[in-house]
Amino acid sequence: MTKPPDIVELQFTNLLGELKSIDLDYKRFKEAVKLGKGVDGSSVYLAPIERSDVVLKPIMETYFQVPWNSVEAARVLCDLYHPAESASEFGKEREYEYAPRYILKRMLREAKEASYNFNISAEMEFFALNDGKPLDFVGYFSPPPLDKGVSLRRDTFKTLMRVGVECEYLHHEVSNGQYEISLRYENALKTADNVMSFKYVAKNIAAGKGLTVTFMPKPFAGMNGSGMHMHMSLNQKGRNAFYGREKLSDKAKHFIGGLLAHAKAIAALAASTVNSYKRLVAGYEAPVYLCWGFMNRTALIRVPSFNSVKSARVELRMPDPKCNPYLVEAAVLAAGLHGLREKLDPGEATAKNVYENEGDFEQLPSTLKDALSELGKDKVIGEALGEKVKEKYISLKMKEWQDYERNYPEWNPLEITEWERNKYLETF
Repeated sequence: MTKPPDIVELQFTNLLGELKSIDLDYKRFKEAVKLGKGVDGSSVYLAPIERSDVVLKPIMETYFQVPWNSVEAARVLCDLYHPAESASEFGKEREYEYAPRYILKRMLREAKEASYNFNISAEMEFFALNDGKPLDFVGYFSPPPLDKGVSLRRDTFKTLMRVGVECEYLHHEVSNGQYEISLRYENALKTADNVMSFKYVAKNIAAGKGLTVTFMPKPFAGMNGSGMHMHMSLNQKGRNAFYGREKLSDKAKHFIGGLLAHAKAIAALAASTVNSYKRLVAGYEAPVYLCWGFMNRTALIRVPSFNSVKSARVELRMPDPKCNPYLVEAAVLAAGLHGLREKLDPGEATAKNVYENEGDFEQLPSTLKDALSELGKDKVIGEALGEKVKEKYISLKMKEWQDYERNYPEWNPLEITEWERNKYLETF
């Protein structure tokens, strides 16, 4: 029998996608499984200060003991609930409707009512740093010993698999000191949970080696930034609804039509930092223009090659690993379902190098400020988030933009500033 841990870390994701936690001793944790643990939600942007209490309830399928801690410790993700306001409500608390995980669950229920299950995998790209510098100076698919990150990457992979976060492949990415570990295709809620678990594991494994893993989208000028490409499909009555007679079904095309129609608003969630828009510039394998194509890595939406019904999917290339995965997945699903309801036409797939034919296509927002403006106008994405959540998110992110703009009034997408590195390099 496994010895119980001394400490259990209750974790949750705030509105900005940051992982937050509180430690409990094991006895109190066992009580929290049934009764929950009250915390201050106002200090992490989840509740107003005049009604600040929220209740954490562990999601036991996300529980695991951490193998890197000298103190016996475990962690578990939590759902958020309103506190009981009378004795009759004990144990019957309502789930907190402004929590990111709840917002995704609500959208998944809407999809279920339309007979769809939403499945996603995520490519997790990141940089490993030693004293602020890339861990190595080699590029795409470099093997060891040129690839100095192989030990970090493989130890992260093995730990993830050991604690139940299934992964598919791992390799050196294009930039110096940049790597990728791809998460296995799962239902959307589990994938969002796995993204947060991945970031927690990766940072802790790196710290144990005296290194830093960063999910900052663009830590270095002149190099490709880190994305979190999302591969997605809808399952209907046990069959992949994206597979059709001409490989891609009409439903898949309508879903793409919805993504394109709402891409500018989704950008505020998927590319959620000031720094994100220094990744989304032409020439660095990041999307800039609103288009889709088969196997086309210059397009916003790519349809990868596939040779089975099961693997038909679309890839959204805009998100980066600093995003809140719950909000992004909820917004993407809302956009796709809108495309299906209205039978939105995505237009013809492009086989062009979009960077060389830029005048042919609309452009994504070029700054966080522009993206937030688009989010403010988008009724479909606003309804998916809920009006209060949308307004709070825009308010928080506008403050972030204004703080940057005070320090750097002239926008330069090719410059990585000290403000950005201080703000984003170390955070989740």
